[in-house]
Amino acid sequence: MASESESLPLGRMAPPVPAGLDIPPEPPDVGARALSVASRLLCGASTFFFLAFLFAYFYLRSINQDHFWLPSAAQLKEQKELHVSLKPDQALGAVFIVCVVLSVLLAFLASRRMKQQSQSWLPPAIGALVLGIGAVAAQCIEFIVQKFGPTDGAFASVFCAWLAFYLIAILGTMYWLETQVATELRARRQPAAHGDIRDPDRLIAPSLDAAVFYWGFLAGIGIVTYVTLYLL
Repeated sequence: MASESESLPLGRMAPPVPAGLDIPPEPPDVGARALSVASRLLCGASTFFFLAFLFAYFYLRSINQDHFWLPSAAQLKEQKELHVSLKPDQALGAVFIVCVVLSVLLAFLASRRMKQQSQSWLPPAIGALVLGIGAVAAQCIEFIVQKFGPTDGAFASVFCAWLAFYLIAILGTMYWLETQVATELRARRQPAAHGDIRDPDRLIAPSLDAAVFYWGFLAGIGIVTYVTLYLL
């Protein structure tokens, strides 16, 4: 027969409350554990999602049906297409991935300072947020200036779809990071007088750590994306 400790979930749980009494605040470490697990589950879901585009890239490239993986200008003209260049802008691609990498490095610095209970975590977090948005802006400019669209061959369709969904993932992550920055700024401007909110960093730290962990993982996917679509 299993012992009582084996039948209980890991970590602290919200304490039981007799009927008719107000429920007390949830212990901070319960929410921290939930955020940590959720960020790792999100990493797993993102892996499977973007793996589909990686598979599509190599599968369509390998079969190259009707030589339409990277069709020539003559083939595109036969299809009555005006786009004749299927080469993405290398400079904008480089700006995109550099912004992603620098943003992640600043985010890790902010997380490290937060764990050290330093008030100086906010500037690198803001820098990470700005660079993340800069990466999205660079790729949006790429979509505007590139000479092909998603219907101009298999490579073009994979390129446009993969990067479009990746930008959506970045925007979602930047929103997550922005909520931590906004919460800290609001707490410094109007400190609360009671409860756990008197120490906002105690509540922000788990969410910031989860956001930075996922952003680092997503940046790894971004590097794979850049190498596959721009360099291979």
